[in-house]
Amino acid sequence: MIEELLPDLYRVEVPLPRSPLKALNSYIIKGNGRFLIVDTGMNREECLIPMRSALEKLNIDLEKTDFFITHLHADHSGLVGKLSTDSSKVYFN
Repeated sequence: MIEELLPDLYRVEVPLPRSPLKALNSYIIKGNGRFLIVDTGMNREECLIPMRSALEKLNIDLEKTDFFITHLHADHSGLVGKLSTDSSKVYFN
């Protein structure tokens, strides 16, 4: 599910399989020529498929995307290795 919170700020609900939390809120910010994704979901196909679908619907170019991971739990950082590119910057809190 994608929800536009403000112009160019989106919340993407990423399912968390077999987790009591049920889902993670990932945020996508469209900036001037670059994008920022805050948290990614677990490194599981059940998370990757809806994330890639949201990125496609929002026309996000991963070659122009950076990542901010709020903390190093797998549900927040798991997909960063699959989504980041050589031109991405990855920030960790």
